[in-house]
Amino acid sequence: MDRFRTMQTFVRVARGGSFTTAATQLGLSRALVSRHISDLEARLGVRLLNRSTRTLSLTEEGLAYVEFCERVLEEIESNERSVARAGTVPTGTLNVTAPKSFGSQHLADAIIDFAKSEPRIRVSLTLDDFTFRPHDFVEGGQDVAIRTAEIRNSSVIAKRIATFKSVLCASPEYLEKHGTPKEPGELARHACLVHLNLTSDDRHWRLKGPRGSISIKAEGPFLSNSALVLRRATLAGQGIAMLPLYSVAQDLEQGALVPVLSQYKAPERPIFVLHPQAALVPKKVRLFVDFMARWFGSRPNWDLVPAGTAHDNAPVDIRPRKRAGGRG
Repeated sequence: MDRFRTMQTFVRVARGGSFTTAATQLGLSRALVSRHISDLEARLGVRLLNRSTRTLSLTEEGLAYVEFCERVLEEIESNERSVARAGTVPTGTLNVTAPKSFGSQHLADAIIDFAKSEPRIRVSLTLDDFTFRPHDFVEGGQDVAIRTAEIRNSSVIAKRIATFKSVLCASPEYLEKHGTPKEPGELARHACLVHLNLTSDDRHWRLKGPRGSISIKAEGPFLSNSALVLRRATLAGQGIAMLPLYSVAQDLEQGALVPVLSQYKAPERPIFVLHPQAALVPKKVRLFVDFMARWFGSRPNWDLVPAGTAHDNAPVDIRPRKRAGGRG
């Protein structure tokens, strides 16, 4: 017999003073109510009720047990009400994970705006560069993840919230020393700084130019799974890299980096918000996903804005500035 159900029945009988009254309140037969009490007494090994032809009264053990049952049932009902409210009222902690470069430079502004708009939600943002299994956030207990690669896994739901552009670039010092490539095929004799991302084939740079699309195998002495590290290596004159525009927009605007093969464009990459597959998605997760989609949708030039000034939403001129002694 279900323990929770027998406890409910016992409380109704004890407070109503009648099997018949309890049966009516619970929508059960009188015989079933009587059986619940008998099973409960058998399990506990004590008599809970004194029975006579006209009245019922609690034994000493029954009085103590009914008070215990009422406390337990009230706690269960209270917790269930809290859980039910969580489905309609956003509360609790929202655990978010995102790539370190994108998260620290541009996602931070969106996360801060979300936290301001939903003060009842405690937001915890973890930045990492682990891209080997981008759906691992589910096993790690995270509520949502931001990813910049296609995810094909039935255990997660992915909503595309934006795209980002990439640009081939190098430092003026590197180009002055090694020359500026005029055609994609010339990249074979240059040091290419490659993003190490095992979820996509980033060792092949796909470009679209005047004569159509072309794929170039990028090879060089330095690889990393961090766009921030590759940016620093590019600034240090280590080679040519294909970097997210959001990570180098200010460097291009200031002339610290210059575009390479600007007549060839890299395909745009998607940005997804992921959350675990579930029949009932928590309210806090639904709010976050919708907010991210609106935030980036209202800022079409977000990746042209230097990090830390995304709220200005002002496009940046990324044409290289002339530098003394450089090739521009």
